Amino acid sequence: MTEPDIIEALQFGDMGVMAHPPAKMLKALAVIATRAHPAYDECSGVAAGASRDKCLFMSLAVRDFLVEIGFADATARSCFLYIAANDLQGKELWSVGLGAPGQYPIPEKFNGHAVCTVPSLKLLIDTTVYQAVRPQWAGAVSGMAAIKYHQPWPHQLIHGCPSIAGCEAVLPDRRVMLLWLDRPEINWKRQIDFRQKNDRRRYVTKALREAFGSWSAVGEQTEAVP
Repeated sequence: MTEPDIIEALQFGDMGVMAHPPAKMLKALAVIATRAHPAYDECSGVAAGASRDKCLFMSLAVRDFLVEIGFADATARSCFLYIAANDLQGKELWSVGLGAPGQYPIPEKFNGHAVCTVPSLKLLIDTTVYQAVRPQWAGAVSGMAAIKYHQPWPHQLIHGCPSIAGCEAVLPDRRVMLLWLDRPEINWKRQIDFRQKNDRRRYVTKALREAFGSWSAVGEQTEAVP
């Protein structure tokens, strides 16, 4: 299996950005990193951090926000997130999968993992990596990620799923690999989070839009990322 790219991430709060999007998207990613989960906490009435495993809900809220600010092709995508740590001799220390094939279905639960993608930028945004963070990653994995993606690559498979994005962190005593793999057979449009655009989703999208503010052609060259 060909190894994923080794990328030095730009960090916005809990989001590692492993891509080089235009300035407008960089500002949008900074807003997502700082406001998406706090906005959910503000409107949910449940314990703080409850949105960190709501992958489809958060992907749809981010999609709605990106469409509103001009990224018209933003969409959700079903996938499988695989993270593994190996020692420097290649022995696996630990691995975790979100949305792996073969999981037992739970009623009213999304039986997979979801991200937001912007095909025109080849950008994948995952706001719920939090649920896969483990001590074995030695701090190399952030709670959110934005990464360049590619077409499914059948030569890089985990549980029969082809890779669409990946990166690797090389630490003094281990290598930590993240792979996002395609799950096109999962119909996310059948899920309740897509079929019912509730007040929570509207609130999160509105909070992101307000935090983003305005944008102009001049701002694209000069405006600082918040």
